[in-house]
Amino acid sequence: MAKLITRMYQNTVNNEKTNGKFYGRVVHTETLSTDEFARHISEHGSPFTRSVIIGVLAAACDCLVELVKDSKKVRLGDLGTFYLSAESTGAESVDEYSADNVKKVHLRFLPNLRRSYALDSVTLRKQVKIGSLEALMGEKAEDGGSTGGGSNTGGDDNEPVVENPGE
Repeated sequence: MAKLITRMYQNTVNNEKTNGKFYGRVVHTETLSTDEFARHISEHGSPFTRSVIIGVLAAACDCLVELVKDSKKVRLGDLGTFYLSAESTGAESVDEYSADNVKKVHLRFLPNLRRSYALDSVTLRKQVKIGSLEALMGEKAEDGGSTGGGSNTGGDDNEPVVENPGE
């Protein structure tokens, strides 16, 4: 099972319901370059070399950007759909609305919910084991590794885990 690492933070936004409460944020352990991503793909039984995969990924990115800028949606197989959306200010009438009303354009991604990847938030939560960075750092300190606070919060294989209260 995939392992998603989180780090605890205390909310300091002046809001009665959330101020002072603790929440978890995802910790990203690294960002893979296109080359590293292509190498990863090629090492998973792909018949294509890293350089061929890099070429296909570069062309896919170029074409995706070109197509979404032309008001097209691009569905990448079971992964999901990329498209643009716009934020605009209102106009008093149809005649008064113009391109100047559009303030921002966003690239969006809609996960495909009906296929094998099912990247919606509920399905993803069921597919990943949540581990806290604080607990992970505490384990490393006990092993003589890096320092940090935290304690093991459970898990059959002695990995730091924050249990899902909804399960």
